[in-house]
Amino acid sequence: MSEETSGPVPTEIRLERTTRMLAVHFSDGARFELPCEYLRMFSPAAEAKVARERGDWVIGKEGVNIERIAPVGNYAVQLIFDDGHDTGVYSWQTLYDLGVHQARNWAECQRHVQALGSSSGGVVRLLYFADLVETLGEASEEVELPPGINDVAGLLAWLRDRGGRWARIPDEKRLTVTVNRQFAEPNTRIKASDEVAFTPADRS
Repeated sequence: MSEETSGPVPTEIRLERTTRMLAVHFSDGARFELPCEYLRMFSPAAEAKVARERGDWVIGKEGVNIERIAPVGNYAVQLIFDDGHDTGVYSWQTLYDLGVHQARNWAECQRHVQALGSSSGGVVRLLYFADLVETLGEASEEVELPPGINDVAGLLAWLRDRGGRWARIPDEKRLTVTVNRQFAEPNTRIKASDEVAFTPADRS
């Protein structure tokens, strides 16, 4: 697989682990310092793009770092993050655009995050699989989310707070969670009309 490199190309890519910053210098003299959090949030991976388009912005990544940088041909690098995300291939043009438009991108992200934070809950459909059906006594339900519950971790905490059999729901490390049939992380955003599915993780 190859790609044309008609624009500026990096002359240096350097990871500053202590500050969680990726410094990228380009052949036209442009120099950018891109936070790992920023690169993670704006991953060009297909599933990340789809999530952003539907409003599921990845947040809570202030402490994320890059574990490894893998060259991809002569046109891109793959960034492997320490939270497990490893499907983002960042072309030279993508890195350049992320540097040029960093302020605008951050502002856009904050608008989405603030809008989600001020949402007033909504009805979501919950699906339970495998042992959870027996534990909870049902395979699905619809619930009205209280204001402020807008991510997977918050949803799980709220479900457990219902008490009774709900207190036995495993934590997120022992569950596979999908939101609208896309694999989700604890900080994946949820909103009204979403479908959230929980399956006990395979511990074999």
